[in-house]
Amino acid sequence: MEFRVLKYFLTVVREENITKAANVLHITQPTLSRQLAQLEEDIGVKLFNRGTRKISLTNEGMLLRRRAEEIISLVDKTEQELNEQDEMLDGVISLGCG
Repeated sequence: MEFRVLKYFLTVVREENITKAANVLHITQPTLSRQLAQLEEDIGVKLFNRGTRKISLTNEGMLLRRRAEEIISLVDKTEQELNEQDEMLDGVISLGCG
């Protein structure tokens, strides 16, 4: 399971349509469909109930959505903290008083 595919998954969940999600992600619809099918195959569960115009999540899909949101949030927070480390001043300050 790749981080990029989790982002794809969340975009499809948000858009409720693979074609719309593919447009948002700037990739082709067949590529996105293949990535999602591969994700389902890798984890061994069905994530979507596919309709003619709209898709919905299975129970397993809902669980993955919650976990994927947590993972992406954690990655974003970690990247932000690492970037802030470069901006932080560090060192030792000594004060003397008489």
